[in-house]
Amino acid sequence: MMTFQRLRLLARSLCSPALFAIGLALASSPAAAPAQGPFAGPSSRTMTVEVLDVGQGDSILIRSPEGKTALIDAGPSKDAAARLLKRKGVSTIDLVAISHHHSDHYGGMEQVIRVYKPRYFLASDSGHATKLYLRLLQAVEEEGITAVGPTSKPRKIQLGSVELTIFPQAPEDRREENNNSIGLRLQYGNFSMLLTGDSETNERKWWVQGHPELVRDCTILKLAHHGSRNGTDQRWLQLVKPELAVASLGKDNDYGHPHSETLSLLHKNRIPLLRTDQLGTITIESDGSDWKVVHPNLARRGKPTQDDVDRVAASSVDESPASARTASGKTSSSSRKTRRR
Repeated sequence: MMTFQRLRLLARSLCSPALFAIGLALASSPAAAPAQGPFAGPSSRTMTVEVLDVGQGDSILIRSPEGKTALIDAGPSKDAAARLLKRKGVSTIDLVAISHHHSDHYGGMEQVIRVYKPRYFLASDSGHATKLYLRLLQAVEEEGITAVGPTSKPRKIQLGSVELTIFPQAPEDRREENNNSIGLRLQYGNFSMLLTGDSETNERKWWVQGHPELVRDCTILKLAHHGSRNGTDQRWLQLVKPELAVASLGKDNDYGHPHSETLSLLHKNRIPLLRTDQLGTITIESDGSDWKVVHPNLARRGKPTQDDVDRVAASSVDESPASARTASGKTSSSSRKTRRR
């Protein structure tokens, strides 16, 4: 088993400047221009993002038109993410990423790494660690996976024609691990999505002040910190200007997510919200020009309204694996962080 000193050495190695060529290594072919015009359907130049329903945690699957695959976080349960990936027909993964070192985001990643043996592992060099996280890093090392991380400048990863920009890493917050989250902007033609882990006010403020261009004008916003009041603010929404927000959270969770303050902000800004605790896995498709949410009762081109979402939420089927939750719908105590409001 790795020591904490070994953890620190491995984490620091993630920032090697020599790894800036990751985008070239991941691209199997030149980045083709996305299809233009009306939405072309799954057999064309379609990029898919799935916010997987893993209970009170995060796990986001990205698939490019060329078949390149990335998994951002893996939820709290040991094997729920891996089983969901299998059900969805995923056979290979090019990149896995841990947004930050809390187990509701990496609890299932070791299993994913052992089963899929991805080519790259993205994580920060935060010193926050547990025995479970040490075991995850040991799996990365044992499987010979190339580790990469954010630096002081933006970095780009090319998943075929889908581009992921890794935000510069904010100064380490030794008191609040949420503020050590990795920020990612997904770009595919005119479609974009913002993924910032559980980033709280201080980290988001640092990004806004230093790199507003990375945050500005995104089609979809994945709410930080599961819709917590400290994961969203008015200035953030005014800069991002999302057409749609999505939140990953467990039904009847102990934290009261999403908080009423967040819901009020979204309502004030007329931003519809899709929630995994109401709709199950949320699937978004784009051809680089148009986009749509794929749902039996919500499959329409463009931006769904909040009325649309509310109309189908009660009747939606939750496909979350039972192991991701207890019988009461809450995450198990082993995967919970300290309860905070």
